[in-house]
Amino acid sequence: MNFWLYGEPDALWLLLESIATGAVVAYTFNKVSVLRRLLIPRWVQTSAVDTAAHATFSQENASLTKDRNAVMIYVSVLEGEVRLMPDIGVQQKLHEGKLGEIEGKLANAQSGDPTELLCDAIKQLGECCRDCFPIEADDVNELPDRPQIRLP
Repeated sequence: MNFWLYGEPDALWLLLESIATGAVVAYTFNKVSVLRRLLIPRWVQTSAVDTAAHATFSQENASLTKDRNAVMIYVSVLEGEVRLMPDIGVQQKLHEGKLGEIEGKLANAQSGDPTELLCDAIKQLGECCRDCFPIEADDVNELPDRPQIRLP
């Protein structure tokens, strides 16, 4: 077996070295999300976030509430994107501009503290929904009021 320092490289040595280098690079890109995000086109990331947000909304049975008044905020940390998923009842009672304004603030997380922006969005949604969907005596909380964290 000839090494580069000692003359012509052996074909088998080059093959093994290429496989090892490729494995290390693939492992690194797989484990470091920032590098993985650089390789995936933006439109693919956006499409994946949209699909995942709709799937999660469906899996959580959010559209099965009595008044169709569920709202889900979907945060994708890897892609750095947020989706506001209001149910049909919320869309009918709230102005599209108000929902767009809240989602726009969430989308511009670079302009401030993301945690603070998320808390402000939840507060704004609560105020809007309180006006449109007043609490009645027989109301039951049909969905959990806590974050659902799913790791890949």
